[in-house]
Amino acid sequence: MKEILLYSIIFVFVVSISVTSIFAQSQYEIPDWIRNNASWWVEGNIDDKAFVGGIQFLIKEGLIQIPETSQSTTGDGSQEIPAWVKNNADWWSQGLIPDADFLKGIQFLVENGIIAV
Repeated sequence: MKEILLYSIIFVFVVSISVTSIFAQSQYEIPDWIRNNASWWVEGNIDDKAFVGGIQFLIKEGLIQIPETSQSTTGDGSQEIPAWVKNNADWWSQGLIPDADFLKGIQFLVENGIIAV
């Protein structure tokens, strides 16, 4: 009887962790086709302004969701994008890092007023 109880507790624990993990991953999932845009940006096929404008549009339309973020009121969108954000976009476009890591860069751009939403 104790063995059944122990297995039941372990089962419930594993299931709750799995459900939480799946929810956390899907909460900020990005459509795969957006990887192409990131790749084009990294390769220089589109400029910073086009990339930022595209990401801004996708956030406003709800195709990309970022965690609750306070936006800078001093940024006018003219700041330079840090190299690490472009590196993240490159790695993400190749599938080397998860959506959540790519979104940290996008969140940074919003927080610093480079992307206005």
